[in-house]
Amino acid sequence: MTSMFAESLYRLSKRKSRENLYAWLAEAAQRQSITAAARTLNIGAGGDIAARLEALGIRARSLDSDPRRQPDIVASAEAMTGIEDDAIDALFCFEVLEHVESPEAAASEFLRVLRPGGCLIGSTPFLLGIHDAPDDYRRFTRHGLQRLFRDFEAVELRERNGYFAAAAVLVYRRFVLDAPLRGVALLRAPLLLLLALGLELLDRLAPSQDGTTGYFFVYRKPHRDAGQAP
Repeated sequence: MTSMFAESLYRLSKRKSRENLYAWLAEAAQRQSITAAARTLNIGAGGDIAARLEALGIRARSLDSDPRRQPDIVASAEAMTGIEDDAIDALFCFEVLEHVESPEAAASEFLRVLRPGGCLIGSTPFLLGIHDAPDDYRRFTRHGLQRLFRDFEAVELRERNGYFAAAAVLVYRRFVLDAPLRGVALLRAPLLLLLALGLELLDRLAPSQDGTTGYFFVYRKPHRDAGQAP
């Protein structure tokens, strides 16, 4: 009973933490005219994003440094060996950058492999607990992402939700991830859910961009200047 409740709470917290993410992915893919014929690459093999891309009719190859995930390309985001310059029309990078040892190197590689005018669509968490330890290295603010992708053209950068909604997700996650608290969560589920729902209501009444569970972004590789050498 306790494990079933914890699993339900985890699924709820994941849905809340990724609020708007999948809808925005679909909208961005449509706005950027990404079709099945596009040359696309998904950083990270498997998972929800791969399934969402497939549902959108996007046949993205996968890249992952872990061969156990069975990616199409075994390589790191910082060194995408085997991928030529200007070879990709659209690059997807969702919930990966916090696990990358050198985000600056990854951003440089993204710029290299995208064709001029090609787009980078992705996300990264902000107010969210440590996950996939020990390979969880950092969190980016809006300003950190703007600096990381300063050589790209910014298309959009959005908070997935607000400050208090993010706090609600932290409440859910604490009881899911801390085994001794799971029994307490089961016994006091009404109070726990009431607290989280109160925070979500407060988020609507007092919206703030000072905190969020994470960011969604779209960047574009600039076209070369007319006088610039290829």
